[in-house]
This record gives sequence, structure tokens and C-alpha cells, in this order.
Amino acid sequence: MHVKIDSLIQPIWEISPYPIAVIGHDEVPAARKFFYVNPAFSKLTGYTSEETVGQPATLLHGPKTDQSAVAQCEAALKKGRPFESTIVHYRKDRSEYIARAMMAPLVEPDGSANFLILNEIWLSSPDRGASDVPGAPQVVPLTLPMPLVEYPPGRIPQHLRSIPLLDDLKALWNKIRGDRDLPARDEFDLGTVQRWAPHLSIATVTPDGRFQFRLFGTQLSRVYGRDLTGCFLDELTPIDLWSVILLHYREVVATKRPLFAPISVANGRWYNEVSRMLLPLSSGGDAVAYVMGADYSRTDIGQRDMT
Repeated sequence: MHVKIDSLIQPIWEISPYPIAVIGHDEVPAARKFFYVNPAFSKLTGYTSEETVGQPATLLHGPKTDQSAVAQCEAALKKGRPFESTIVHYRKDRSEYIARAMMAPLVEPDGSANFLILNEIWLSSPDRGASDVPGAPQVVPLTLPMPLVEYPPGRIPQHLRSIPLLDDLKALWNKIRGDRDLPARDEFDLGTVQRWAPHLSIATVTPDGRFQFRLFGTQLSRVYGRDLTGCFLDELTPIDLWSVILLHYREVVATKRPLFAPISVANGRWYNEVSRMLLPLSSGGDAVAYVMGADYSRTDIGQRDMT
């Protein structure tokens, strides 16, 4: 299998605080091997990249790894679906840790999936104690964009408008597009979009009209509570929030044009707002194969006290 790790995705994965691994999606599970791991994976497991790449996908399994969960994961993967479960994995020194692990096919625009992506959130280490992974990300339920900000009565901010950072990204999209309907995904490498990189997401548009995140910037993980790399948009909760975002993505695919699509979340005096731009990209043809998003929360852009 030819290994190709995207020139934008890999650098963002490199700085992600969440362990990420890419595994070959061979038809026979026993033939699957690691193709890539990020530094956070190495920090958690003790395996360097050189020690991991080329090793079987079962490298982290051990006596307490729940094989019924492994079987359920395989059943989901065969249907092209992601699987998420709490599981016991083992470090290089064979000490145990408990993680919330999500594995999913990394779907291409043509519907093929040559790779699987593994994304873990460390929960605890029963045989070491809670302090053995310094700086490990805290587990935050994905319920609402966060952090929500409390405002006194009568001080709820006005809705965000577009901001220069997003306007500049849209102008870059138009410049690269030229006289074509769409610019291509491979025209937006890290050097081109480095200014926005921590705030960027890229979702594949699958043949059945679904959207799967294949990149989720480090700043977005803080806004939305976790790294959504590998997740499908239509499986996120709460449904009422993400169904609105899903409509935005479908609009971009239908029109083939950028869309300024801010979202607002309010719960009494608790309020958050995210200024968002979605931009369609092709894989070299005329159809929208990817949607690139850039999200900036109110606190990101220094407008926390704007009224």
C-alpha cells in the first residue's frame, strides 16, 4: 500500500495534544500495520514512531484488552462506520492505561478507505496512578461548544460578523480558484494556510453525502471539547446544534461557494459564539470533494466584551 500523509494534515497532527495513529485498512485485520503515529501517541504509549510504524495494529493489546469490543469495532469498520469504546491498552513497558478510543475508516471522496484512524483520549492508568501522563488532556463531554462565557443580565453580546482573518481566507480561496468553479484540495498546503492552521478543519464529502473530519485544528479541539478527527458530522451530539452545522455543509456542497456560517449557543446567561467560514474544495474535478472550515470563537478574536 502506498503511504501518503497530507502535507497539511500531518503537521497539525504532529502538534495535536491527542494521540493519533494511522493504520492500514487491509481486508484481513491480522495484516493491518501502523503507518503513522504522532508525538502525543508516543508520549502516551512509550513507543517512538520508528518503533511503531510497520508493527501490527494489535501492538497496544494485552491480557485485559476487551476482545468483544475489538470484535464490535471490526463489525462497525466492515460497514464503513466508526467505533468508539473505553478500552484497556498497554504501553511499551506493558503497564496498562484506560482510554476512550475511536477508530474509523479515513474515507476518500470516491468512497474508498485505504487507512484507519485511531484517536485516543487517556482516562487513567490503574497501575500507575493519575499523574503518570503529565499534561494529558482532560476528558470533556461533547455537549456544547466551549468554554461558555457567563455574562450579566442585559449584557449578551451582539452576533459576530465576519472578521478580517476569515475575509482573507475567502480572498485566498478566490485567488487560487481563478476562473475555475473550485480550487483543488492539494493547492492548500501548510505553507499556504499556516496563518489559519490551528483554526482549520477539513471534512471529506463521501459519495452518500456524509462529512467526515480528516483534520481538526488544535484550537478547535479547545472550542468543541475534543479532537473530532475521524468523526462523522451526522453522528455528533447534541443533534440540534450539529444538525444546523450539517445544513451549512450541505449548502456549501450545493452552491460550490464559500459560506459565512456563525453559530451561537446560549443557556441563560451562559453564551458562546463562533465565527465560521466554510469553503468548498475539489479533488481535481468539478464536484465538491472536501469542505475546509475556519472557526474563531469570540474569545479567540478578542471581542469578548463587545456589546
